Amino acid sequence: MTTFKAFVPFGPDAQVQTIDQMTVENDPKRVSVYGRLDITHDQAGLDKARALSALLDAIVARLEAATALPEHTSSSPNTHPMNNPFA
Repeated sequence: MTTFKAFVPFGPDAQVQTIDQMTVENDPKRVSVYGRLDITHDQAGLDKARALSALLDAIVARLEAATALPEHTSSSPNTHPMNNPFA
């Protein structure tokens, strides 16, 4: 059985979790999922399915525990103007 590291959704530290070719990235405002995950009909597929289920369960639990969820969160990244260091 494959062991996966702890994943804290919406935590203060950026985290990346990989299952097969699927990547889950975490930051305080969003969890991003991308890539490909093949769940095969064997023990390895069961391990991947359990890992995916644990990640999604953690995300849902964290959202359900929030006291005041906004209707929507801005999808644009936090940026600020910066002087060109090469100018």
